[in-house]
Amino acid sequence: MDRRQFCKIASMAMGALGVAHLDALGATRKETIADPIMGRNCRVTVIRRECYHDLQALFLDDPDEGPCRAFASGDDFKFEVGMRCPVGFCPRLWRILCERAEECGSVCNDPLKTDTSILSCPDGTRPVIVRIDLS
Repeated sequence: MDRRQFCKIASMAMGALGVAHLDALGATRKETIADPIMGRNCRVTVIRRECYHDLQALFLDDPDEGPCRAFASGDDFKFEVGMRCPVGFCPRLWRILCERAEECGSVCNDPLKTDTSILSCPDGTRPVIVRIDLS
């Protein structure tokens, strides 16, 4: 059995176990995973989209997947305090943005200070690198 087939079967088995576990507890996915809320105003600019074809060939079901299709280099977004993840925005990147905004909110006492950082989404085969300006 090749690695790709094994990973597909293993992930389906783990998914079935996870769903059975949640059903046994009477919980749904929405009840267990809260949608993070933006803690500070911020501007997000997509700097670069990377694509590692060698890793995609080894680990993805579709080795010709290519770079992330959710964003393009140069995309610019503005988010305000209290916002939830917008429709169409990558939820994994949103979670990281909210964590960064919350982390800086507890450290930065000066509301006029702008905090800039560079972050990457957690997709190891096609990461999107963004600049975040918190205000």
